[in-house]
Amino acid sequence: MATYDNIKFTKGSDIVYIGVIQVEENIINAVKVITYPTTDSTPEVSKLLNLNRVEKRFTINGVIIYGKLNDAETKISGKDKKDLLKTMFAQGSVVTMNYESTDYSIAVEKFNIKDKAHDGLDAIDGEVVYNVIITCVYGEDII
Repeated sequence: MATYDNIKFTKGSDIVYIGVIQVEENIINAVKVITYPTTDSTPEVSKLLNLNRVEKRFTINGVIIYGKLNDAETKISGKDKKDLLKTMFAQGSVVTMNYESTDYSIAVEKFNIKDKAHDGLDAIDGEVVYNVIITCVYGEDII
């Protein structure tokens, strides 16, 4: 996989790369729509109250492979990478995610891991071990 197709997760000195299949970026703004009732023959134009509460969310579909997508990765085996990501995401603070050469402080809402049967009796570089879906929110720790 090309470097730009990978997402890097960093927590302290631990680094894990995910081979990306698809990334969805969602920007959500809490806009209140107020439409007044009328007895006129034409409806009233809605009034908008922009609360400026913008959330930026990412949904990442990707793979964890056996081997290193980058020399900086902390682990080699797919299971070790999966376990490390679970630990990083469960520590209760933000993780740094690098996507398209930009660092984002994110908290993971959902980490879905699919252990799919593979024809992999030998552990060769680039062998897909897990399919993953990661849903996360961009932001900063309160503490």
